[in-house]
Amino acid sequence: MSKRRRASGAACAAALLLWPAPRARADELRAGFGAAPLPAEVGEPMGGYGGLATRRAEGVLDPPEARALVLEQGSLRVAIASVDIVIVRPNLRELALAEAAPLHLDLFALVATHTHSGPGGYLPGWVQARLTAGEYEPAMPGKLAHAVAEALARAVADLAPATLASRNAPLALARNRRFADGAADGELAVLRADFADGHEPIVLFAYGAHATLLSPGNHRLSADWPGAARAALAASGFRAIFVPGPLGDQEPAIDSSIWGGDEEERRVTAEFGKQMADAVASAARAAAPGSDPPLLAARERWVDTPRPELRTYCSLWWFSPLLGSTLDEFVSKRVPFQAIRAGNAELATVPAEPTAAVGGALRQRIPAGRTRFVVAHANDWLGYVVDRDTYDRGGYEACLDLLGPGSAGWVVDRATESLRALDAPAEAAP
Repeated sequence: MSKRRRASGAACAAALLLWPAPRARADELRAGFGAAPLPAEVGEPMGGYGGLATRRAEGVLDPPEARALVLEQGSLRVAIASVDIVIVRPNLRELALAEAAPLHLDLFALVATHTHSGPGGYLPGWVQARLTAGEYEPAMPGKLAHAVAEALARAVADLAPATLASRNAPLALARNRRFADGAADGELAVLRADFADGHEPIVLFAYGAHATLLSPGNHRLSADWPGAARAALAASGFRAIFVPGPLGDQEPAIDSSIWGGDEEERRVTAEFGKQMADAVASAARAAAPGSDPPLLAARERWVDTPRPELRTYCSLWWFSPLLGSTLDEFVSKRVPFQAIRAGNAELATVPAEPTAAVGGALRQRIPAGRTRFVVAHANDWLGYVVDRDTYDRGGYEACLDLLGPGSAGWVVDRATESLRALDAPAEAAP
């Protein structure tokens, strides 16, 4: 890309961010979609699979992106940004919020799609680099935050009067990767926004299945199956945004063996993405346009985090005398829990990686008659959150439950409090 084109792109992004965004009428609901590419350069770190060595990009399989949905009604403006990285941490969210300040967002949810083949290098610290994101590159957080802010700005510029429809649908595309008799995520959540002015409909969808069809041997940047699903939905006429459901112990349920070489992995990824897209499109079309009421409400509650408590005899436990201060620093002292009501859809965001059983328990707290969204990997990552039975049985997820055996109850209760706050007067909500 020429310097002139790069400068022109930066100028356009700046203009979008500074352009005054008119507010909707009190009774009018508006929606907007935006997307922006993430850094995708040969040699940059890739995030997702831990290890002593940093995996580096050798090219691009499909361009990783930041995608944003902005909803607005009256003086309330709510944004959900989904970014093709493995986890979100406060450093990235704070940078994105600062750059997007001219957009006057009242609530901002930053969600990682949890692809294990996206950009890395954005988390400082040796443990963080080894567990998740690869060798730290100081410029990378700013680059990622800029892409998020650009997607948000484009979504605000795209705002138009919209009607909503939402739906939960049964879906059996995930299985428990730890225990054959363990819980599996069986519920797809879809929120659809339609426009009278000819805009393509927007579809937000959530499901719990790891984006790990591409193996550690893959060195091409990719959104994994969520990218393939979004591309297939685009071909069907939808502007799609994926947010992960309770995927902590869930893997895609596919017949082929995972990680069968480059060509096989890419074929399986495309096929699974197409299956997901077909399910999402079917659910979206079954939800009659405009069938949800034109309602928007949102609450955000910041809560204190329990002290880390490592499971006995796990690898981190053995090294806890050496990692104690590092772990305390890694686990945020305060985290946000958010609740969003859009039409009949009710979204509960979780700053961690819950398992299917924990997600099921939280879904039961969402009022009957609502379209239930449990959104994992939102705004922060406190580790895995497993139910007590899974914690006692052990395994990788239980060992990376950094908050101990009471983590599931703590997460479900804190999320429930935010959901209940949706019905409280705005001035009374924490």
